[in-house]
Amino acid sequence: MEQNLRIELRHGEATEQALARTVTSPECLSASVLTICQNIQHTQINEMIAELKQQTAAVQSNDLSRAEGMLIAQAHTLDGLFARLTSNALTSTDMDKLERYMKLALKAQNQARATLQTLGELKAPKQVAFVKQANIGNQVQVNNDGSPARSRAKKKPKAPNELLEVEHGERLDGRTAGAAGGADTPMATLETQHRTDQRQR
Repeated sequence: MEQNLRIELRHGEATEQALARTVTSPECLSASVLTICQNIQHTQINEMIAELKQQTAAVQSNDLSRAEGMLIAQAHTLDGLFARLTSNALTSTDMDKLERYMKLALKAQNQARATLQTLGELKAPKQVAFVKQANIGNQVQVNNDGSPARSRAKKKPKAPNELLEVEHGERLDGRTAGAAGGADTPMATLETQHRTDQRQR
């Protein structure tokens, strides 16, 4: 193949480098396989490489008509394999052969489905939405006008239960009564004039 292969030298490129670049190119690799599969003479490999380069350029310019045709042709081929393998399975009298044929038939069916799904995604690509998330907890407010920044609202501390506890966390002792202060003078017995006339029942 190297004797018939056309090598294009780039500026400042050695012959060995140009040969390695050409042989490892996708178009050359595909053409070498196609010549074997289609029983084509190697003398025509340069024309096949040129055609494959045109198809590559079409894809790079967003022309996917060749790829669409390839996928639909492969789907039809896989569908034909499914029908042929299913027919072989139904006409087989051996259970082992029937099972093997059906497994291959279902694999061909699954590949046909996957090929058509790829074709559908190629015709109508899925829209991917990128959502930016704001980390509010780490944001810092900066004022450039010199005015002090308004601080965040702080949570009010919970008021201690004044009925049950004192400042130092000690519980009140309800067993003893404290002595009366200067303002808490003992209350005198009400005189008759201050009593109510009606007694409560």
